[in-house]
Amino acid sequence: MSVTEAGDIKHRLLGWKEVIVLGDSVLAWEKEFYAALVSCSLTFLFIVIWYMDPSTLTLISLIGELVVILDYAVPRLQAKIFPDSAWTMEKEKRLDQICQELLFVKNGLCRITGVLMGYKNTHPLMFMSTTVVALFLVAQIGSMFSGFFLSYLAILVMVMIPGLYRRGFLDKYCSGPMHKFEEFVKAKKLE
Repeated sequence: MSVTEAGDIKHRLLGWKEVIVLGDSVLAWEKEFYAALVSCSLTFLFIVIWYMDPSTLTLISLIGELVVILDYAVPRLQAKIFPDSAWTMEKEKRLDQICQELLFVKNGLCRITGVLMGYKNTHPLMFMSTTVVALFLVAQIGSMFSGFFLSYLAILVMVMIPGLYRRGFLDKYCSGPMHKFEEFVKAKKLE
């Protein structure tokens, strides 16, 4: 089942294969300066957005336009910039590995959602009270800090996680929660 799902993910990403392999090497910090490049690029992007100060609707529209343009242009430009002869078996293996990792993340998120929905059905009062407390704490944090700053931190953490994971920093400093999360996700595969 997972091979079929990974193949489906790979088929959907074929128009982006060169960009995805390149992006994976940057997010995985294959070169020492990639971590600084990722964090500085993201910081610069957020500074530009902060300076422009667009309304939320304008920002969502601009992001949507950028996504649509990239979705149209990248597969066409990739065919012209990267010839098929430049695609190697090593890159093919990397793309397969990336698809497996995306499937791992997807299964983990589905498993978490399933557990939460099961918890909601079996213990509705406890689910409601913990959700209210958690949302209250998030609201408190949101009242102390700017939502824009919290978005920056959340996205920065998300783009740094692949490099931290592949360099072993997550295992070294967060081994307990990481092992529990991996066991939680792998339990889905055993079912």
